[in-house]
Amino acid sequence: MLVSSECDWFRHQRERKTVAKDTRPYFTLTNEYPRHRKIRALSDKAFRLHVELIADCNDARSDGKFTKSELNMRGPKAGKELIEAGLVTALEDGTYELHDYLAHQHSKAQIEAFQANKAEAGQRGAHVRHHVKKGVVDPGCELCQTG
Repeated sequence: MLVSSECDWFRHQRERKTVAKDTRPYFTLTNEYPRHRKIRALSDKAFRLHVELIADCNDARSDGKFTKSELNMRGPKAGKELIEAGLVTALEDGTYELHDYLAHQHSKAQIEAFQANKAEAGQRGAHVRHHVKKGVVDPGCELCQTG
């Protein structure tokens, strides 16, 4: 049995640890995703292909569009299954699109705007920390020049 001071020490150690926010890109799948009527009917290969296509489109910032070779990366049968299930649409230009991708995922424009806002906030924070708080005016710093 732990004495009170040991319990306090363990609690302090647990509370002291701060987990850094995960900054890797991510996409959204709801808890209901695998139980959706279109999804639960898929074969394992088609299910995996669908998830991989969502991830690849997010990574490439393609707004849900991809090529035929990407559709067939798990074999043509899995790609055909996604089309027949209504999860993928063939476009006139020979490419493909994930059904309702932008209804559930961030668009390229949204991702770029978020990143630009984060970069600007970081620049302002560094300016305040290294210039404003230290009373330094740097002629090469745009924020020092604009006030």
